[in-house]
Amino acid sequence: MDGWQMECCGTPFGERSDVAWRLRNPNPTELSWLDTVLHDGVAATIDAVEDHHGDGSAPRTAGTVVSIATLHCRFAPEPVAGSGVVTPVIAAEKWNNDLDDRRFAGFLIRLRTADSGS
Repeated sequence: MDGWQMECCGTPFGERSDVAWRLRNPNPTELSWLDTVLHDGVAATIDAVEDHHGDGSAPRTAGTVVSIATLHCRFAPEPVAGSGVVTPVIAAEKWNNDLDDRRFAGFLIRLRTADSGS
C-alpha cells in the first residue's frame, strides 16, 4: 500500500485486523522501483495492490492482516538503489514519520484471504 494512499483516504489497521479492500493486479513496471531500493526480488512476491484511486471495478477482497512492515527509502528525485529499509510493525497508521533521510514510501502487507489459505 503506497504511503500516499494511506495518507489520502486510508484507515489505520493492525495485525489480525479484518479488512475488505479493492485489490488489483499490479502493473509489473509500477513495482520495479521496489527491486531498485531493496535488491531482493520483492516486487515479484507482490500479487496485489490496494488502490483507492485506481480501478473502481476491482472486486473487494476480504481478509485478515497477517503482517505489516513499513518501507522507507531515499529519493533523489528517483528511488535510490539499495536505500530501502523494511521494518516490521504491528499497526499501519495514517501518518508515518520519515527515518532520517529515508522517506516513508508505504506498507508491505501480508493478507490471509479465503483463497490464499495462508
